[in-house]
Amino acid sequence: MPDLRRILIVKLSAMGDILHALPAVTYLRGVVPAAEIHWAVDARFAELLEGNPGIAKVVPLPIKEWRGRAGSPAAWRAAAAAVAQLRRERYDAAFDVQGNIKSGVVTYLSGAPVRYGFPRTAARERQNAWFTNRRPAAEETDRHVTQKILRVVSAPFGGAFSLDDLPAEVAITPQQAAEAERILSEALPGAVPLLAVHPGTTWATKRMDPVFWAEAVRFLRERFPALGTFLSWGTEGERADCLAVRRLARGRVELLPPLGFKALAAAYRACGHMMGPDTGPLHLAAASGAKTVSVFRATDGIRNAPVGPGHRFLQAPLACMACLQRECDRDAECRVSLRPAEAAAAMAILMEKTDTRGEEKTS
Repeated sequence: MPDLRRILIVKLSAMGDILHALPAVTYLRGVVPAAEIHWAVDARFAELLEGNPGIAKVVPLPIKEWRGRAGSPAAWRAAAAAVAQLRRERYDAAFDVQGNIKSGVVTYLSGAPVRYGFPRTAARERQNAWFTNRRPAAEETDRHVTQKILRVVSAPFGGAFSLDDLPAEVAITPQQAAEAERILSEALPGAVPLLAVHPGTTWATKRMDPVFWAEAVRFLRERFPALGTFLSWGTEGERADCLAVRRLARGRVELLPPLGFKALAAAYRACGHMMGPDTGPLHLAAASGAKTVSVFRATDGIRNAPVGPGHRFLQAPLACMACLQRECDRDAECRVSLRPAEAAAAMAILMEKTDTRGEEKTS
């Protein structure tokens, strides 16, 4: 086993991708418990990693700001200072688990003599291979993105891992947990079980209409009359969708206030159940400990959905599903191919396995 004392993980963005990579920290803590693990991340998402007991140092890089000021001498000086700081850490190894040119540059500039990454055929951008010097072969059995990441990270240690034993976790403080409980209990006192729904997503081909989520909530309320539903949002467009869901669903349905990553994770944990499309908040809910039901259209649920007994996903039944197209002439047909009753039925199964305190039933 290699003697790695200081390790750099490079996963810069975005929310869901970072959460998919979190099990790499748990894995490394198990195989090299004495190693110091650092993580280079786009500064916009650094909060997701803060407080993680397995990460000794979060390295926030304001990449979006640098790109927006690419012609500015000040931006170049700031970037050069960040590179110098990375190199001063004297990393023994770096793991690029993003696989594009941007992450490859950061990995190379870290100065790590051993730089692991995806093989050229599996990287998001083939030029990423210019910046790594160890590229373990991809395995056909690695269908899920987290398996692909762990294949890279486990390479120096024999390549063996069990995804079931390596959950993603977001660190939530007791204060954040208490505040989330307060927000939910004041908004919908006495509601049980609790459900969070995040209708929004940046891809039109991932999105479901508000009526889908509203009908799913209504189906669930037939089974759980005291159901309380909270709608999360991040943009004004998503807020408009949430208002439409609340109007259509009626009953005990409220919008959450604007929340940061950790506060939102705490709210999802307090709800215990979450439904949404393939978007960052879905994966945040899963990493917070909530049970999830998700819907997949342009992306592949086998590759991207939360894994484990507390998670279910629905995949559009069209032959062209998981097309990765952001725009599609068959978008409307694809959207109506998924039924809200199916999502509600999957969530009802998960809710029936949970008692009124949000804890797993033992019998």
